[in-house]
Amino acid sequence: MIVVDVDGTLTDERGVVRHEVIKALEDLSSAGFKVVLSSGNAFPIVAGLSYYLPVYRYAIAENGGVVGTKGWRKVLGSEEKARRARAIILERMGDVIYESWQNCYRHVDMAFHIKKGVDVEQVVSKLREMLKGLGVVVEHSGWALHVRDEKVDKGVGLLEACKDMGIKPEEVVAIGDSDTDVPMFKVAGFSIAMSNATPRLRAVASMVVSRGYYRGFLEAATYLLKAF
Repeated sequence: MIVVDVDGTLTDERGVVRHEVIKALEDLSSAGFKVVLSSGNAFPIVAGLSYYLPVYRYAIAENGGVVGTKGWRKVLGSEEKARRARAIILERMGDVIYESWQNCYRHVDMAFHIKKGVDVEQVVSKLREMLKGLGVVVEHSGWALHVRDEKVDKGVGLLEACKDMGIKPEEVVAIGDSDTDVPMFKVAGFSIAMSNATPRLRAVASMVVSRGYYRGFLEAATYLLKAF
């Protein structure tokens, strides 16, 4: 099984899935790989992509907080924690943060965007201090700010997917670019980071390709088709 991140891995710099990516996904599927999407996006987004793209129809969404497919889903974390954190953020940080339109579809991972000109690291640090004791983790994926139940991550979601599909974690290849991908890299037997990946992810990756974004994914797909 190949588990692959979406934004920054399958997409270009504008967030678009290019036709070359679709062809590579077709080639991997034809070669017998089960390709599963793992994303920080809300479940309807990831499940929809898994239905229309040439991949296995199973979704790991909300950074591992929700898994499933078109007809069913499992929520792996606490919705109460996410709702409580969201309320605090909107009340106290509304001057520098605005929430994602996807939040009305989310369960355990709430997403926010930081207003232009505001320092990302300072906001992340302030939120971590503000939400201390609520049992949530604060991370920035490079695309959005995520606040979720600390008991879930992409590694937890991947383990649940493996259980559902009867696949051993060591048989999984993980592909990604963000700190949010670190837990699934640690679970998978082999992992490939894009050249645009964060230092933390590069440090735990089995290999790092020479190109970034979708071009890096194409390089990874070519490698896997030859190696396996």
